Amino acid sequence: MTTVYMVRHAEAEGNLYRRVHGWYNSLITDNGYRQIAALRGRFADIHIDAVYSSDLFRTMTTAKAVYLSHGLELHTDPGLREISRCDAMNLIRFNHSSPDFRVEGGETFAQVQARLKGTVLRLAAAHPGQTIALFSHGTAIRCLQAALRGLGPGEMDGLGHSDNTAVTCLEVEGERTRTVFENDNAH
Repeated sequence: MTTVYMVRHAEAEGNLYRRVHGWYNSLITDNGYRQIAALRGRFADIHIDAVYSSDLFRTMTTAKAVYLSHGLELHTDPGLREISRCDAMNLIRFNHSSPDFRVEGGETFAQVQARLKGTVLRLAAAHPGQTIALFSHGTAIRCLQAALRGLGPGEMDGLGHSDNTAVTCLEVEGERTRTVFENDNAH
């Protein structure tokens, strides 16, 4: 069994204005850096074998809370990225997790669900019996949580969004996952 800590990135500029970041590389706010410091304290006594992050600045910066303090290398994986960016005309469909949401050249919620679940299972399989930390994004994590519950895109609204640096813990064995806790920001 592999223990997976899934962590949302720290507060970034777009979070202040409720803007959808998508794949845009926004900067971490002063508050976000305080969140990273708190996250470092939370993980200080937790053994971590590997750290992965999406290849976007806000997640790579947040991941420093764990990989630097544990003397580990950061591995980036685009499979942990946020959903492709949306435009204003699609915002209503985006906000309601509509199965019809899609930006030209972008992803649907169902595709993000499949991508995130596949990425988590792949990375867990690469670290059997170990503990890994994965750094990702709000909508991507919500898509993963829905997929693990067997919910489709149109059924995700009730899950809400996690706070910045909120932590979800999963136990993964093969194709099976068990949620230990989710969206915890007690740090």
